[in-house]
Amino acid sequence: MKHVHTHGRRLAAVAVTVVLAVTGGTLATLPAAAAPVATQDQQAAAVPFPRDADVVGAGPSGFLSKTRGQAPEFRWTRYADGSSVVLSGADAAGGGSDVVVTGDRGLMSVSSHLKLYDMAKPEPVPVDVDLDALGDYTYAGQAGDTLLVERHEDGHTVQYATGLAGLLAGGTPEFREVEGGVQVDCENGDGAWTDTGAALYDCWVGDERFPVKVFADLATGKIGWHPIGPDAWAWDGAVSATHVAWREARVPGPDGIVVHRRAGSTGAVWLPSEYDVSDPVYLIGGWAASGQKAHIDGAGSAEGGEATTRRPFVVQSVERPGETAVLLTAFSSAVVGPGGSLLVRGGTPEHGEGLYRISPRTDDGVPQVELVASTGQSTVVALTGHDTPNEITGERVASGVDFGWDLSRGDARVQLTLTHVPSGKSVSRAWPAEGAAGEPRRITWHWDGKDLENAAWASPARSGTYEWKLTARPDDGIGPDLVTTGRFSVTRPAAAHDYDDDGTADLLTRDPQGVLWRRGTRPTALGGSLTGTGASRVGGGWQAYDRLVSVGNVAGGAAPDSLARDRSGVLWLYQGTGNRNAPLAARVSIGGGWQTYDRITGGGDVTGDRRPDVLAVDKSGVLWLYAGTGNAKAPFSARKRLGGGWQVYNEITAAGNLGGAASGDLLARDRAGVLWLYLGKGDGTFAARKRVGGGWGAFKGLTAVGDANGDGRADLVAWNGDETFYAGTGDWAAPFKRGARASLTQDSAYDSAF
Repeated sequence: MKHVHTHGRRLAAVAVTVVLAVTGGTLATLPAAAAPVATQDQQAAAVPFPRDADVVGAGPSGFLSKTRGQAPEFRWTRYADGSSVVLSGADAAGGGSDVVVTGDRGLMSVSSHLKLYDMAKPEPVPVDVDLDALGDYTYAGQAGDTLLVERHEDGHTVQYATGLAGLLAGGTPEFREVEGGVQVDCENGDGAWTDTGAALYDCWVGDERFPVKVFADLATGKIGWHPIGPDAWAWDGAVSATHVAWREARVPGPDGIVVHRRAGSTGAVWLPSEYDVSDPVYLIGGWAASGQKAHIDGAGSAEGGEATTRRPFVVQSVERPGETAVLLTAFSSAVVGPGGSLLVRGGTPEHGEGLYRISPRTDDGVPQVELVASTGQSTVVALTGHDTPNEITGERVASGVDFGWDLSRGDARVQLTLTHVPSGKSVSRAWPAEGAAGEPRRITWHWDGKDLENAAWASPARSGTYEWKLTARPDDGIGPDLVTTGRFSVTRPAAAHDYDDDGTADLLTRDPQGVLWRRGTRPTALGGSLTGTGASRVGGGWQAYDRLVSVGNVAGGAAPDSLARDRSGVLWLYQGTGNRNAPLAARVSIGGGWQTYDRITGGGDVTGDRRPDVLAVDKSGVLWLYAGTGNAKAPFSARKRLGGGWQVYNEITAAGNLGGAASGDLLARDRAGVLWLYLGKGDGTFAARKRVGGGWGAFKGLTAVGDANGDGRADLVAWNGDETFYAGTGDWAAPFKRGARASLTQDSAYDSAF
């Protein structure tokens, strides 16, 4: 990219001279332009354009394409019948005529040994031109039937030109230089050529090297120069039969396009442009054309690299600056063609990808667009099918889920985002472009079913609604992005101690300052012990309660609820929300008089109606049953007396299904530290007690946490400042495995755990 910058001083009125030459031969003119693209019949009739290629030259009879990659192929394709010829050479170029020049090096600008091909002939024979032997020249450009070369002389780059017709006929080139009274240092701008032998140069004049744009009509010898605006950067420009133009970045702004008529330096037109100053500018008669190519930022790996924002290929009227028109969805390359036309490799959603000829109109109306060569590829990336679920159960998501999407194009960069809608947490995955645009492609992804927020902890995915969003972006920047979405839900039975809806048990603890904490857990292995996954603050003020207990979803929701008794005997219900950051809703009073009870527990289904119930022992030792209703406004039925003598126990815990039956069981610890199991009958009563074992008096409390280690059996956490995990066996005769130390609270101080 070449640019020049003004020094902020007035340009001296000096005579400017550039290298001129008389071109040999007469250029053929473009036939009358066809009507703008209107039907798919044109695409079917268009000759083929190579896939994954750009246009690098075009003449009356055909065009030159260059495939992308480290070893590009240069191919000339004829409009008449679609036949093509592959040209040898490290690089090749054209310039509005049927003459193609190939070079001996990877860049034409450093090539000195050239081959010339007259592609208008059925079987073109290359003509060798050794620029080194002719005077240490290098290739500089091609403007119609004019070959431009340059060499360094006395620290300056000097431009020369000669006619291609004479070279093709085997004659000796006659390079002509026009000398001037003032030294001028010029460089050719990229693409600033016309098919009739005109060029636009970046030049510097005078000892201070003031920047100017110099226009040279190589056929007539006429020149014109145009100063760069004060405090401005001038970038590459364009030439048409009537105008010259270039992008100009001004300080402090705005940026835009400067357009002059070819004669003289007055009457400049300023066209505002939202495009970057590095984006190319073209001229089609009295219209300035702009587009933004696709660029990939980042490493371009499967996990990185994003295409920059692309804008469509548009034209702006020079005489009517407010008049604009979108001609193509986007483009990847463009070259000057015969008759003032522009050949653009691009596409539209309606007519697909290929080579479009954009031609000026005699009435200076919006340039006409004609599809002249087609890749056969759809510009639009379409989703042709997908394998995605509508609902996933907790058991299925635990083993992972496979997704699949079918795309109409293979050369699209794909990004997938999966979001848990209730929490807003998401994960993303990206794929690079693979395959060709005309070939279908299948994107597959295996979701491991882990929590999107805590995947590193291997926690299972939370239940609720999930949304996937698939974005497919054509790699070459042609065509709009495909953005498609879908939703599915993850469902699982409510777990007794799953406060954040991730399928694993949580423990609620109150610290000595009265702050309540939710502490997540996960199994160390299936059926193994537990480990903590961190704590989140629920809220303060919980020192007002003397009894705290988790009782399952007694209020009818999906998340477990909690009961809290204040010191005046009022029982409060905290309904579970399933929200990790706010797991409990505002409290609701159940009623007073609960100070009569020494022990309160809940969470097991004692009555067999599939709703958790609450059990309480009063100060006289009577056990009472409060059957759950599932109604948040009245969560319990009237109490039912189950029997006396329970004053011998200092701890009771509704343990869920420990013995293998369907009903909930009850654990009771006597004052000697012996633990007893009462198996539930499913009718609100219990069988005779069974001895579990002694030594349980060392624990301050026992918390039944449901199936915490994923083996389908109810488990128990015993705590006294640290925690011991007792995995359930499902055998009533020996309901627990040997206890294992489980650091669920990371040694944080607490006086209650439930």
